[in-house]
Amino acid sequence: MSQSELAWNFMKQAECFTTSDVANAVEMELELCRTIIKRLEKQGFVAVERGRGVQGNPLVYKVIAQNDSAPVFGKGRNRGAAKKRNGTTGRQLVWNSLRINRTTTAATIESVTGCSPKSIKNYLAELEKAGYIRGRRVSKHLSPKDRAGTETCWHLIRDTGPKAPIGRRDSCACWDQNEQKLYPYLQKDSNS
Repeated sequence: MSQSELAWNFMKQAECFTTSDVANAVEMELELCRTIIKRLEKQGFVAVERGRGVQGNPLVYKVIAQNDSAPVFGKGRNRGAAKKRNGTTGRQLVWNSLRINRTTTAATIESVTGCSPKSIKNYLAELEKAGYIRGRRVSKHLSPKDRAGTETCWHLIRDTGPKAPIGRRDSCACWDQNEQKLYPYLQKDSNS
């Protein structure tokens, strides 16, 4: 049984209680207990009986009898799942990096964004096909010794705004959220 469930059982048995009563009874940190009680209050399982919530006059709660269902405790629905970075997708982070640096490499983008090299490579390829960036690749005519430690430099040539373009495989184009326009993929020469 979790601490939250222990706290709920204590609350159900008590006629009325304060946050510190519950925290002491189940050996829980006061702030965590306060958070749990506030959540239960918001969900309609407990209500304030009296008090002002100040030192010497704490809030006194009681369990609401008419609420027959029991609260659900456990992990929240988003815990353990892959999280967006403050609401920002990996492609948006790559786009932001391109807009800030104007000329950069995939390794630099990876170190700044924390995105996987494969997803960066795929997104850069989509942006290049749609004409947003141009890659200056390392010459194949250089010896392996001269090529060592060098990589493709990407130059931003079409900055349409803060929102990242979205690659559409079904239509072979990138949707520009800023201009509300579809940019078709450019056809590559057979020589390149």
